[in-house]
Amino acid sequence: LSSPPPPAQFRPSVSFDTFSNPSASDFSLTLNRKHRDYVYTKRSRTFLCGTDTNEYSDTALEWLIDELVDDGDEVVCLRVVEKDSKEAAKWAGGQGEKGYRREAQRFLEEIEKKNTEDRAISLVLEFSIGKVHDTIQQMIRIYEPAILVVGTRGRSLTGYQGLLSSGSVSKYCLQYSPVPVIVVRPGSSREKKKRKRLQDPSRSGYRDILDKS
Repeated sequence: LSSPPPPAQFRPSVSFDTFSNPSASDFSLTLNRKHRDYVYTKRSRTFLCGTDTNEYSDTALEWLIDELVDDGDEVVCLRVVEKDSKEAAKWAGGQGEKGYRREAQRFLEEIEKKNTEDRAISLVLEFSIGKVHDTIQQMIRIYEPAILVVGTRGRSLTGYQGLLSSGSVSKYCLQYSPVPVIVVRPGSSREKKKRKRLQDPSRSGYRDILDKS
């Protein structure tokens, strides 16, 4: 007899959904996937990460999962699309809420793949159609994250000047977020450092450092 397939790494669930509510001014869908070994403890932390379809957004999320997150932590990925934008229309594809749901599921699957070190974490996708700045503040109030992580396309300028491009989400977060903000720059050396770290047998995670302190 053939061996049964291995258990799924993450367990999916839908915890909140207003897409079917026609009276709602904005629409949101909350998807959650918990690692099979995830356990919430008093030391668990929550991180909020702004995400979109740009490469620098992927860089920020990968950096968060690789460098900050440890077993027992929760990563909340916020994806906001302006209601009347071309992107919203493209995702809906003439199918309304079905198009949004399909895109949200696809997006969460891509997020799950970034947990390359198989950490026992909880992944949450907040997929919203509405105002970007308002939704960021709302998610901060709901989740009370330890840190807000965002990406930036800026790489030619140095210091704050390279981060605070006019109208950017990173600029808004640095100016108005009530919680600490980390802005992650894109960098070609990140993958090289990640490979070197994975090959180091003596490397320690965040939790190991806490245990030794």
